[in-house]
Amino acid sequence: MTLFKQQAKRAMNTRGQKSCLVIDHLVEALGGDPSSSLKRALILNYIDENAGVTQTEVMNHIGSTKSSMNREIEWLFNYGCITRRDAEKDGRAIELETCGYSKRALESALDYFPQRHKGLQSFVNRYIKILKQDRPTLRDARIVAALYDKGEIPKSKLMEELYNGPATTDNRAYKKLIDDGVIEDG
Repeated sequence: MTLFKQQAKRAMNTRGQKSCLVIDHLVEALGGDPSSSLKRALILNYIDENAGVTQTEVMNHIGSTKSSMNREIEWLFNYGCITRRDAEKDGRAIELETCGYSKRALESALDYFPQRHKGLQSFVNRYIKILKQDRPTLRDARIVAALYDKGEIPKSKLMEELYNGPATTDNRAYKKLIDDGVIEDG
């Protein structure tokens, strides 16, 4: 870890600030798409930890259906997050590996966890449990992390903490978290 990264990491005093940064790195790793699911972040983390893993191995580890995993792997490949190559031992198998901007951003997220991939997996799974949704997104996690960090803040300030996406999308995510009882409207 570079000296600059070490100093920046020390400057983050609260768990909320660190959580916000980790989520921001995950958004960056997933093509800058805050609507990416936390499950997709888990998939990317697992592929990074196990370079050369096959789609079937990822599917078995994550506990996903084949069609769902096909969509996720296709998305990750199309957005340049992973590469695919034919396996040397089995011509039918395709090996997966993280690459480029995705690998760099994921590495920045992993810097916050002593156990690296296991720590990030635990972090993402914690947000999945907190959010209580069918398909929680990084945007949802960022809203919760920002509220945890800042406490009660006006909704307009909270929206400024997000990713400059469409206001309707941010508002819809905020409202769904209220409706689900995850956060309270201040």
